[in-house]
Amino acid sequence: MRDSESNPGLSYWRESRRLFLFPAVMFVLAIVPVFNFFMYSGHGGLAWFLIPFCCPYIIIRSVVRFFRLSGESRTEYKRFLIAAIPSYVVAAVPLSWIATVSIHHSFGLEASTWVFFEIMVSPFPWWYLT
Repeated sequence: MRDSESNPGLSYWRESRRLFLFPAVMFVLAIVPVFNFFMYSGHGGLAWFLIPFCCPYIIIRSVVRFFRLSGESRTEYKRFLIAAIPSYVVAAVPLSWIATVSIHHSFGLEASTWVFFEIMVSPFPWWYLT
């Protein structure tokens, strides 16, 4: 975006942190062995109920932020989203693999990499709808 002198409200790092903090925390909780034991246990750990909301969180936060901005800031934020959201989807593939391998090695739970990935990037918490 622009440097902080000309537009103090927008910066790539601040917007990325705000937009992807929740999914990043969910990935970290899945990857770090001590945390994944409690949060992703096979007996219904809390994170299994929270991760379907990662993508809806990103979408809602993006839309709200987009409509709060005006003029040039909105255009720059749109450019940021065009790069950031596909980057999240691409980064979610290896992170999902690392997370499922870590979960498996921590306590033996067989979790599919692609199912974990689908849950993390699905725009609707489809798991609750079925």
